[in-house]
Amino acid sequence: MPPIINADSLNRTSEKYNPVLQVLPFEMLEAILSELGINLLEVAGKDTIVTFNRLGGLSKPYVSGTIEYGNLGKATERSLEVQTAYAALKDHIMNYRGTLIGTNTPEAEKVDNKTKKHPLEYLILREKIKTISEDIINALFFAERDVTDRSPMGMFDGFSKLIANEVALSAVSTVKGNMSSTGPIVAPVNTTDTTAYDQLVDFIRSAHPFLRKNCVLYLSNATLFAAQDALGNKIPGKDVMEYDIFLNHLKGKTFTPNLTLRTHYCLGSGDQLILTIPQNFDLGLNTKGDEKFVQVRSPFEDPNFIQFWSQWDAGARIRSIHPKTFMINDGVPVSTEMSGDYIVS
Repeated sequence: MPPIINADSLNRTSEKYNPVLQVLPFEMLEAILSELGINLLEVAGKDTIVTFNRLGGLSKPYVSGTIEYGNLGKATERSLEVQTAYAALKDHIMNYRGTLIGTNTPEAEKVDNKTKKHPLEYLILREKIKTISEDIINALFFAERDVTDRSPMGMFDGFSKLIANEVALSAVSTVKGNMSSTGPIVAPVNTTDTTAYDQLVDFIRSAHPFLRKNCVLYLSNATLFAAQDALGNKIPGKDVMEYDIFLNHLKGKTFTPNLTLRTHYCLGSGDQLILTIPQNFDLGLNTKGDEKFVQVRSPFEDPNFIQFWSQWDAGARIRSIHPKTFMINDGVPVSTEMSGDYIVS
């Protein structure tokens, strides 16, 4: 009896692609997240940590026969749950029939009607993964998990959304001490206007002394520029207001010797300020070596259509919102779209 033919082996149903491409998104993300001081964690499903907030005033003078027992504090769970996202493309290989295509791999390739191999596989996957990495960075602060949002902004709840949730629950407020009002922060209106810099100084000064000992300030480029220009109005030599000079002035005025400023396009263009301890923000992704992250396959009735499929799980977490570790102002975060190289008109 002739051997049974395995039809799956006759066409390219699923090829797990180049290991270099599989880890590329994480390598790209790690550099930017390191710049932002955000932890990159491998998370399968849900990761929970416990923060313990101590209650002060446990000690008291000893009196024989009179013992009073106190409370040490309370434990709070902070969870990070990753949500599934994907990016899919498809192309018809006959679009390239009869042409020799450079693929940025050792050899150029032609369309092969036997293997149904797409001649631009490596290039498409490489550029697609770059875009996925940019999409994730774009979503870090402004995303909101919504399966009806067919864009990167629906992938998971970003840090600004997590903060908004805490504000809505009154867990972050002026009463709790982890919010301090600044009012709108805008660029100086004339050469004597120093308001933006003064607002920044007052905000940092209002933080808990423990937080000021070692803190990171997240702010948009627009807010940083407004504060720099405002300081330039305060002192001579405003035309040479360099970043280091600005930072040293800010450290001195607020007594924050270890203050670090973090600004990046993913923080948008609004005037929200976030002052926190280092490494208080987490981004969770499923395993870095996930062999299923990148796939090339032919799931269609017409095998000349090739699908480029990527899938991952992602989520974000703020580890602590205690006033000793975290404070925001009443500014409004405004997102900006920076993924890709152009916008379809």
